[in-house]
Amino acid sequence: MSGSFYLKQDKAFAAEHILFWSNLSRLNGLLVLLNISMFFLTGLVAHGYYYTCYSLAGLGAVGLGMIMPTVLVRRLWYYLCFLFLEGIGIFFLVTSITYWIQQGAIQ
Repeated sequence: MSGSFYLKQDKAFAAEHILFWSNLSRLNGLLVLLNISMFFLTGLVAHGYYYTCYSLAGLGAVGLGMIMPTVLVRRLWYYLCFLFLEGIGIFFLVTSITYWIQQGAIQ
């Protein structure tokens, strides 16, 4: 019974996969710009803070996964793997923002 539910979800995702991937692509681009503008241009990375680089690495992996030509793009599990990587990138971005705010409050 649960296998049929997964097949229904996978077929529904395959029908709308372009919408999901395009939204993930837009979010990824915005987060990369936010990372670069907030942390590299302000010089926080030069002081030895590397969570921003970890965030960019996760976002870069998502970007590479989106441009790789593969038949797996229509699979739900493939999308969820990259959505998980995007979540890791967002986690490190939020952690960097809180660190940036705390350091700004101290100085």
